Amino acid sequence: MAKLVISRNDTLLGSRFIENTRITIGRASGNTIQLDDPAVSKLHAQVEVVGNDHILIDLGSANGTFVNGERVSRHLLRHGDVVQVSEFRIRYVDHRTVMSGSDGERTMVIARPHAAQSPPGLVTSAPVPAARTTKVNYAQGMLRVIQGGVIGSEIQLNRPLHPLGTDRHRAAILRRVDGFYVARVEGDPPKVNGKQIADGWQPLANRDFIEVGGQAVQIWIDKPGV
Repeated sequence: MAKLVISRNDTLLGSRFIENTRITIGRASGNTIQLDDPAVSKLHAQVEVVGNDHILIDLGSANGTFVNGERVSRHLLRHGDVVQVSEFRIRYVDHRTVMSGSDGERTMVIARPHAAQSPPGLVTSAPVPAARTTKVNYAQGMLRVIQGGVIGSEIQLNRPLHPLGTDRHRAAILRRVDGFYVARVEGDPPKVNGKQIADGWQPLANRDFIEVGGQAVQIWIDKPGV
């Protein structure tokens, strides 16, 4: 289970586990997390649960929502991310990552170890091989617009998360090492090849058709990740 840890000026204010399908953040009293500050919009941002992932969405706030120092409109939260809303800092803690000892997908470099010194009189049978450097690459692909927007235009899928649809019916495409996945964010579930998908991230195949909120696209997957 993940939680949000809220602080202000290095003073811990509290924490909130992400148990619901949506957590709202803002100045108004009806928010899940109320931040009493004039610089915070009444309805500032929200965290939506999509499968096992949590997506931070700025709701058109006046002063913006920042993650690790960069202003965002939509962001797939990762363990250790720090969300900045005015003077408030909200740290995202994913206990699954803490327990597994993993920080999620990243480029990994295995450092070459120092040569070990053999004790006097000990003869090694073979030299220790050098460690290899392993690079993890994400899948490559693009979307071609079929309906809604500029017909025939192409959208490169070079970000971790790509939104689809309208304000009432939204979905997201997730880019991972092993390929691309789609999930409902809000409203009706998207359709893949004419069939509504189940909740959670669903894998996409090359040339699948995706429909949501009056928008239709076709995904072209150039190559899988390595």
